[in-house]
Amino acid sequence: MLNVIELSQAGMEAEIETRSPCMTRLDTQKRLDALGAGARANEVLTETHVKDGVPWECILGAVASYQADLLVLGVHGIHRGLSHLLIGSNTERILMSATCPTLTVGAHALAGVELGFHPKEILYYSDLSAAAAAAAPYALWFGKVFAAPVQVCQLTPKKANNNPALLKRMVERYCKSVGQLIPEGQPDWCESAFHLQRSVAVDQVIHRATTNLAGMIVLGLKTRSTFGRHLHTSFAYRLLANASCPVLTIRAL
Repeated sequence: MLNVIELSQAGMEAEIETRSPCMTRLDTQKRLDALGAGARANEVLTETHVKDGVPWECILGAVASYQADLLVLGVHGIHRGLSHLLIGSNTERILMSATCPTLTVGAHALAGVELGFHPKEILYYSDLSAAAAAAAPYALWFGKVFAAPVQVCQLTPKKANNNPALLKRMVERYCKSVGQLIPEGQPDWCESAFHLQRSVAVDQVIHRATTNLAGMIVLGLKTRSTFGRHLHTSFAYRLLANASCPVLTIRAL
């Protein structure tokens, strides 16, 4: 368990002068230790660490250091406009750079995620991209682990909205990629007609994600340029910030 703090100038000066942790660091460590104790009481092996620095740098550093298989991340909200471009988003930087799957829990998941978490339904969102195909095995695996149905929701790329021939080629390429990744026994997932029948609009996706209709969402992320991903808030980030359930994101490597 890692909590990253960004100390003020006064806090840094106080630590240098007194050669001891400032109140911000002590208070954060105390709260994190209490959280860790609760986890250990439920037989979850836990370490707690407080670091100061740039959040995304510290978190990605910890992922690399521990060779993490999964990163669980809290998401606070959305930055828009000029401040988004200049400051960027720690969340986006982490999601676009993490070398392992990331499970995010947004501010709208007010009840949090209990140790007995058992989603009744897995929503798998795809845009027919290679990144989406890479996330398909994870959706199926979680569906099997939790004995929960996996609902496929296909977001048609804008460039294919009025181009049936292009859409057909994209679906066929997507099905081929999925077929190479998922285990046997899922023939529907490799059929073009299966996915074409599961087309949804972006607004439908956001609505479903915010109304407790999903127990868990799985989607793939495409790596984009730093300028591109910080100039406009992506669909994936909108979903993460507004979802009322955990969202598992798989970054295409």
